Amino acid sequence: MADLHTIRREIRISALCGRQIAEHLVSGLPYETCGVLRGKAAAGGMRIDAFAPIRNVAPDPLHHFVLNPAEWIRECLRGEGLIGLFHSHPSSPPVPSGEDLRQLPLFAGMFRVYLIGSPGGAGSETALNGYFIDKDAGDRYHLLPAAVRHG
Repeated sequence: MADLHTIRREIRISALCGRQIAEHLVSGLPYETCGVLRGKAAAGGMRIDAFAPIRNVAPDPLHHFVLNPAEWIRECLRGEGLIGLFHSHPSSPPVPSGEDLRQLPLFAGMFRVYLIGSPGGAGSETALNGYFIDKDAGDRYHLLPAAVRHG
């Protein structure tokens, strides 16, 4: 598996989308939050233009996320542009956990981008890490780090 700290490509997030993600993350504390990302391929990576929050219905939302099925289906039926998934780690760094990696095959075939966010300290910005979802020759999914740019 690739080193999760090596930057490979770039994910650009519109300013509005970045604010919406940060607001959703903070409004859900202390629980994990989640949502889907819409956008398109761009030079050297992907561009995220829209974020749709989805309620986390996990039995243990402090440590896990499960997309609300009705909201998830509605977003899937909206059509084109569905490119990624976001979720938060409210009390740990925004890097893939063992559980994140175990659940990756459940949705990885639908998405190209995976974002994880964590709240910043007092007065600081939300930390946001991005990954491209990659499938190897053995049909195993991996997360490849990507630079996240705002604007």
